[in-house]
Amino acid sequence: MIEVVRERLKGEALDTLIALAIDHLLALPAHQLIDAKSLARTTAATLRQGTRSEQTETWLRERIVALQAKVPDGTLGDYVPGRVVQPIRDIVVRPITPDRAMVGRLIEHGAVENLLRELLVNALQGFARRLRPSVPGGERAANRLRSLKRVGEGMLGGLGAEIERQAEQKAKDFVDSILSSVIAQAADDLCDPKKAESYGRFRGHLLDQLMNTPFSDLNREFNKIDPETLVSTAAATARALSERSGLEGEIETLITAAIAGIGDKTAGQILAEAGMADAWRGSVEIRAAELARSFTATDAFGAWLEQLLTD
Repeated sequence: MIEVVRERLKGEALDTLIALAIDHLLALPAHQLIDAKSLARTTAATLRQGTRSEQTETWLRERIVALQAKVPDGTLGDYVPGRVVQPIRDIVVRPITPDRAMVGRLIEHGAVENLLRELLVNALQGFARRLRPSVPGGERAANRLRSLKRVGEGMLGGLGAEIERQAEQKAKDFVDSILSSVIAQAADDLCDPKKAESYGRFRGHLLDQLMNTPFSDLNREFNKIDPETLVSTAAATARALSERSGLEGEIETLITAAIAGIGDKTAGQILAEAGMADAWRGSVEIRAAELARSFTATDAFGAWLEQLLTD
């Protein structure tokens, strides 16, 4: 009897049994198939194990090298559907007024100060040079100076250099004295409710430029960063995120919210709505049959079956 059962399980009987089991699972509400706490625990453990593995850095390195070596044609906008980009753009261009204190902390930085200082000093010096020819008698004075210069560079040359140096220093001193006020005005402008729409359009412009920039240009900028730096940074970030004490709870919250959104839909309905029902079932049935046949051929299964039928 035992051998008869095992022999029949090698044929269509096992396929029928697997089909019945899958039918039963697909007819159950999806929330009955998911234990949020257990799944969160398993997911967190998998993430921690993965980020600690040397294989993770190897995988990251391979992906980065592949990205740098193979650059697709076109732009990011050619690959991202408009139905995805448009909602993002709608959010980006929305006229909002940022918090003034927060913006102040963001732009009050040495890099911003140096940029504004250089721009203002250059502007003042350029303005002074443009005014110089318009001074009455300036051309005659310049001719006299050139005549004297031909006589000898000495004291006159030194005097001219000293005047220019002092003028440059005064411009720098003036800019330093107003720099904090300029930065404050810039922060005020960024947070001006009357200009929220204009800055919203600017953010939309930045997004458009990103979407329309050729991949070759983006890759050129990407290649300016050492691959090993990217690998170590990405790996360290992943480890820090995976080792947070509240990770399991956060994952469980996400899973619970997803389950609540499903409601009483069955697993079969969810797969059908996603257009995956036939493909998923076909691959699962084939794989399940392979595993089941290998299992029923084991001595352990034979011993269990013998005990079951004997009892």
